[in-house]
Amino acid sequence: MNYSFDIDVAEKLGVNAAIVVQNLQFWIKKNEANNKHFHDDRYWTFNSIKAWKDLFPFWSDRQIRKILDDLIEKGIIIKGNYNELKYDRTLWYAFTDYGISILHNCQMKVTDLSNRSDRNVEPIPDINTDINTDVNTDRESTPEITEIAIAVKGERNEVIDEFNRVVTRLPKVTVPTPKRQGAIKQRIKEHGRDAVSVCFDKAGKSDFLCGVNDRGWMASFDWIMKPENFVKILEGNYDNKILVSQNVPCQPYEYDCSFNPEDSL
Repeated sequence: MNYSFDIDVAEKLGVNAAIVVQNLQFWIKKNEANNKHFHDDRYWTFNSIKAWKDLFPFWSDRQIRKILDDLIEKGIIIKGNYNELKYDRTLWYAFTDYGISILHNCQMKVTDLSNRSDRNVEPIPDINTDINTDVNTDRESTPEITEIAIAVKGERNEVIDEFNRVVTRLPKVTVPTPKRQGAIKQRIKEHGRDAVSVCFDKAGKSDFLCGVNDRGWMASFDWIMKPENFVKILEGNYDNKILVSQNVPCQPYEYDCSFNPEDSL
């Protein structure tokens, strides 16, 4: 298996740093070519420690933090936060002017690390991708991962759209938070996609869940998607009860007096 890193960067910063720099350089150049993620006069890429760990499972969280911190301390990269959601802590990275000067006109060295030993690095696959948390709607990844991510995200957004369309008497969902995305994923995994549609249909028709009760209480999307509540709705616990009026007179039973029991023998 072949692996790649920049030989000049490796000589200056070490092989581990060169591998991370190569990953950052790939995506920042791609973002620059597509004119995206431009903030404060620089092009950026983003990733979380968990995503780095998924990308490079040969490193521990501590090793990843140390590599990034060393690159920041040496003035190669800077970090920032340009996430749309305030509570999203995913970090963004960009090269400093000094870092860009180091990368300029560097020679790429491709070597088979599986056939040699290197005291500075463990075998790291050359995967030019960022695997980001569900909070980020803009995923930077390989085409295969992107297609899967878009499909999963599309299905979860489809579920939210269906809820807003079907359960019209309850408050609409406007923010697909990670918690809600996770709940959708779990309910589909446990009961299937069709069961989610059945649940929404039952919830939309339930007077009790839609506020017709002695307290005026109304269910919410989050309440409905809780595992125990989801099952109760599916099982019909909140279906409208059919009331039979006591004022409706009973009709007398009519029978044929000519019927002879022996005729059935």
